[in-house]
Amino acid sequence: MDDIQTIKRVKTFVLPDKCFEKRVACAWRRGNKFSVYPRSQKPNKTTSESSVKTDDKILVISQEIGLFSPILRRLVNEANGTFLSVRKVSETSKNSDNQVEFLKLSRQYRSIIRVCIESLQEAGEKEEDGVTRNDLLSYITIFYSIECIWHLCEILFIDIIPGDVVLPFLLEWVRFHFPRHEQTAAQLLESCERGSEDHPDYWDTVVGMVVQGRVDVARALLKLHSAVDSNEFKLVDNSLRSMPVYSVYGGISTGEFTISWKHWQAECRSKLNSRLLGQQPQLELVMRIMTGEYSAFESIRGKYTSWFDVLGGWLLFTAPWARRHELGSAA
Repeated sequence: MDDIQTIKRVKTFVLPDKCFEKRVACAWRRGNKFSVYPRSQKPNKTTSESSVKTDDKILVISQEIGLFSPILRRLVNEANGTFLSVRKVSETSKNSDNQVEFLKLSRQYRSIIRVCIESLQEAGEKEEDGVTRNDLLSYITIFYSIECIWHLCEILFIDIIPGDVVLPFLLEWVRFHFPRHEQTAAQLLESCERGSEDHPDYWDTVVGMVVQGRVDVARALLKLHSAVDSNEFKLVDNSLRSMPVYSVYGGISTGEFTISWKHWQAECRSKLNSRLLGQQPQLELVMRIMTGEYSAFESIRGKYTSWFDVLGGWLLFTAPWARRHELGSAA
């Protein structure tokens, strides 16, 4: 078989032939530019030679700047207005607390980025040139990452969190930016067919919902399994149903919740050690995740694009009461 080589398309252009009649030279200019021009090795003395030389041209070659495109220029202009507003608010914050205004401007900035991403996606769908389409896809990836990280920073440094317990906000962040498992779960639940374990992504989706703290969705997915009436499934379902959930407005202190949580995890660990789930390795994995077992999270790490996907789940099953200033030790 002939070797198949992958050829990457790059932008190319052809220099006019006249550039090479008297040899060609190149000189760097200010910025990301350089000039290409004909270069004669002999000085021109006659009038006829001078007249020929008048047809010579200097070609200026420069790097294409993405920010000059209409979509990205609109992003820069709108974001500039937001940052100017931040500057004004920061000047007045010396005399008053403007946390709400900072949060409002942060969300406004993220909204601007998401509009830009949508515009880039629409342009990419209409673009016929492969090179330009790849450029647009690269911009989408870059700005999606920017918005994702900015949202996380907003939670950690700007948002007003009751009781400073950050877990619910982190779980919401994960659900918002990594909806792959949620979308698959919606499809499975919509079909509502017993025996859904035949779907290639069934167990990954169940685990994904548990990691994201979507316990009700995970239980609903388990009920679609053909062996849902077995003791193993009932055992895991009961553990998921009884999982304590902390709320600042729940009427219990952090200490009381911690005791309740550790008692629940001890029960899960006891069920796991009893080897009752030995015949169901996927259910055993779910239970290991619920006990906060590090090796369980390591085993599923390869199924996720980044550690962001499992950030909320790791915190959920190791330190759900953690406050923002405690995230370092929880990590």
